[in-house]
Amino acid sequence: MTAARASVWRRKLMGPKDKWRQKRQVFHTFIRGRTDVDPSILQTIRADMPRTYPRIEWMQDVRSKIQDLLVSYAAVQRGDGYLQGFNYIMSILLCVFDGTEYEEADTWWCFARIVGLIRPMMPDFNTTWFHWYRTHWLDEFHTRLRKKRPRVESILATDAEIFSSLVTVKWFMIWFAQNVSFEEIFILWDFIIEQKAERLMHVYTLIAYQLVLECATTVTYRWSQEPSRLMHAILNMKVTGIESVIVNVRRLL
Repeated sequence: MTAARASVWRRKLMGPKDKWRQKRQVFHTFIRGRTDVDPSILQTIRADMPRTYPRIEWMQDVRSKIQDLLVSYAAVQRGDGYLQGFNYIMSILLCVFDGTEYEEADTWWCFARIVGLIRPMMPDFNTTWFHWYRTHWLDEFHTRLRKKRPRVESILATDAEIFSSLVTVKWFMIWFAQNVSFEEIFILWDFIIEQKAERLMHVYTLIAYQLVLECATTVTYRWSQEPSRLMHAILNMKVTGIESVIVNVRRLL
């Protein structure tokens, strides 16, 4: 990763620069090495690690470090604990800060900030909050899609509640980490991280809209008679050329 990217992410996610030293001290004094978590959480984290970017060679060398960071976060932030998907977020962040002087501390604090931003996407954190955000993005998404791809929109509308709940968790909560290749996910996160917190839901919606537009013709042809399979195909699509998606989203902002 480039030093420039690490610098930007640090600046955007860690708050004022004059607080970085204090945060790093807090991490090394009170957070690093914490393992006092429920055994079930530890078991889940351990089970998820081998499934986290298994084809990326770099992961083989840092998997234990990522696991330790996730455990320490769950120990400190008991209200969040650990959710499946956190493993992707922590891995992407560590990759950006890997080899820097304060890689673990900066990774941990940036992770904490991202979790703060995505809390509305966590259905168990605040159900009312979750459903308000889900309904909000769903209305905008379907309104836009209906104008451009009415056939796809009509199919997805039949299972709108299920689709919107899954997208919120599988796409928005982990910032599309399972859909965009590891090599390109950093480009998308550069774009998301630069957005103001109050605009994030709008940005998530526009990215989702662009992704569905990209695959609409193919998936509609194959799954028009099988809505549940259409939903599965969209949710699990693999995205390449994310820069063109970002360009189109910028035009809509």
